[in-house]
Amino acid sequence: MAEALFAERGFDGTSIREIAEQAGATKALIYHYYDSKEALYQTLLEDAVSGVVAQIEAIAADGTEPEAQIRAVVQVFIDAYHDAPYRFQMVQRTIDDHHTIAAVLAERWFSRAHLALQDIVARGVHQDSLKPLPVQMVPLAVIGLVIHTLRCQKLVGHVDPKLSGEQVLSALPDLVLALLTVESGQTKTRPRSARASRKRAPSQLTRTVGSASAG
Repeated sequence: MAEALFAERGFDGTSIREIAEQAGATKALIYHYYDSKEALYQTLLEDAVSGVVAQIEAIAADGTEPEAQIRAVVQVFIDAYHDAPYRFQMVQRTIDDHHTIAAVLAERWFSRAHLALQDIVARGVHQDSLKPLPVQMVPLAVIGLVIHTLRCQKLVGHVDPKLSGEQVLSALPDLVLALLTVESGQTKTRPRSARASRKRAPSQLTRTVGSASAG
């Protein structure tokens, strides 16, 4: 009950009285278990994200190929959305509202999912099965793409009447993997580092200045 209220109205728009009424309890009973509304809110949020993070960490440690692991990680998010949409909405509402607990979730839980996915990507890049993209950035891009798709999937039919949200979600694990996978016969060129670019810049400037001086 509390998750649905927080998802719909946010932290500020939800009261302990309303939560108690929806749950058929009393405010006193809720305050017996939680010191404040914020304590209740944080507990619900951490319960919502901790299970997802634990699954992602387990996938990263299961020893299967990185491609299969990436598919599995994407599916974890999709399944979590289907199993408990109010939990998903509550977490997203917390981020959208810039609530202080969002930073706590990021430091305590999101960072762990990021590191687990980063490890998967790093192994894939090392094995030349994934594109040599910056491994620290890929988890942010992948998770951002998945979350945005989940948030917007109900609008898919309005964007393209030939598609449905469920079609997009069914294809999402393969779509994400396709963006990251090195195709057969593709040249595996590692991106030039910014540091290397900066090192070359002074020599180019020296040549330019030298040419001007010689003229």
